Amino acid sequence: MDNNTAFNWRALIGFELCWLGLVYWQQLAVIPVLLYWCYGIWRLSKAGRIVVVLTLIAGVAIDSLLVQVNVLQFSSGNLLPLWFVLLWAVFALAAVEFMAKVLTKPWLAAILGASGGPLSYWGGAALSGGAMQFPLQLWSAVILVVVWALIAIALGQSRRWYVKAI
Repeated sequence: MDNNTAFNWRALIGFELCWLGLVYWQQLAVIPVLLYWCYGIWRLSKAGRIVVVLTLIAGVAIDSLLVQVNVLQFSSGNLLPLWFVLLWAVFALAAVEFMAKVLTKPWLAAILGASGGPLSYWGGAALSGGAMQFPLQLWSAVILVVVWALIAIALGQSRRWYVKAI
């Protein structure tokens, strides 16, 4: 298989390990995850790096807004903790490296985003030892489903602007 059609297993496994480390050990996982993120960024083209940074900024902005409107809550206060910002960084990297390739059909992106995004949050909250909560309970769930469906569609549709450069 050529490089354009081969599945990026390193990116998938790396993302899953980073996710688990960050939600379970939070601050203790920051240095190893940051090193992994730097390695992944180094392997991307300039266009891919730009998309990762833009996705990171957008994700942090979205979740900061969700914290302000009480959809999400962190035990550390009203700001996103460093480990959660880094979680967005590795998600953005994984989105460019392999996720966006799967999300090119808007209907499929909406289904995968509406299910995978919130499940990741709920699983992360369960493993975080109370570091992350959902104060609005059902409304938090509904809002996360809608937000993540839109995020996934945007990730899949944005791929056309950077895929030739990767």
